[in-house]
Amino acid sequence: MSELRLTRRQALLSAAAAAVAACAPSAASPSATASSGATASAAASQALKTAPFRWLFGFTVQANPSMPIIVAKEKGYYTQEAIDIAWDFTTDSTSIRLIGSNQYQAGSVSDVLTIANFVKQGIPLVAICQQGKDSARAFAVKQGSGIKRPKDWEGKKVGIKPGAAWTEYLAMLKFDNVDRTKITEVPVGYSSVEMKDGLVDVLPVFIGNEPFVLKTKLNTPVDLIYPRDFGAPLVGTTMVANKDYIKSNRDVMLRFLKATMKGQEYDIDHKDETVQMAVQYGGTATTRDQQEYIYDISQKDMQNPNGVGSIDVARWQKNLDIVTDLGLLKDPPKATDIVDDSLMKEILKDGKVIYP
Repeated sequence: MSELRLTRRQALLSAAAAAVAACAPSAASPSATASSGATASAAASQALKTAPFRWLFGFTVQANPSMPIIVAKEKGYYTQEAIDIAWDFTTDSTSIRLIGSNQYQAGSVSDVLTIANFVKQGIPLVAICQQGKDSARAFAVKQGSGIKRPKDWEGKKVGIKPGAAWTEYLAMLKFDNVDRTKITEVPVGYSSVEMKDGLVDVLPVFIGNEPFVLKTKLNTPVDLIYPRDFGAPLVGTTMVANKDYIKSNRDVMLRFLKATMKGQEYDIDHKDETVQMAVQYGGTATTRDQQEYIYDISQKDMQNPNGVGSIDVARWQKNLDIVTDLGLLKDPPKATDIVDDSLMKEILKDGKVIYP
């Protein structure tokens, strides 16, 4: 796939989302769920010039840390902030280059290394919001296998997802003094059948979906080994934006963030409604039971005592230090070169979104 082009599948997903959105009742119109305060805020937004804003999802619609985009649209928060939201989908992390070219104003990514490398290339990207605190990656082993830590992977078969080995994997090996030459690395996909069929002893997984599939569909209960417990406390889902766009349209970006983070607060407090939205927009690829599973994991990850979306520059610097020590990043930028925490500080007060 060309980095500057969405695949046919992604285009179809985008079209599907747009079609569902068109059929859905307008969140800005009077309804049983619309409060008088929201109506007043929507009227006030008429004084603002409506700004188009394009968002790039990093995956399909699920009840995960990117779900507040959908919630904010459905609850009318973008209308109240005079934001005309539209979106597309990609499953390729390098496609955030499209944000750097301002084809999209913001999107989500879960890889510090990807952002750092793009910034080094001079692409105007900056991380502005921590949608989920911790990495959604882990390593699954069959229950009763006796595999408890990375050191136990020596002499075992470990799955490697498409592309390069995960940063988490390399950091865990180094932390636990693992001899990588004693591991048999096996290419795996995303269906999880490799663990069920015994092709691997250790399977890299995204905690929001694959453990659910293994247990409920493949009858293979697993235990999870978390990178954060073995030297890899990497950050989770992150909102990245076009740095030049922020300079020229800071007010629009602040309005977008306010609406989105208000959506995140609502998401956290309203499970049933959020799951229903995820089912409505996500299509049949993800069942309701799985959306509920994803929500339960994500809801905890999306909370922050400093306020939803708070981004920690010091933690990003530690993440950069990890990937640099692993030799994955040469001449690394400083965290202050790739993170802008000023926008979130501007829309939060006492741990809550300033809204309206």
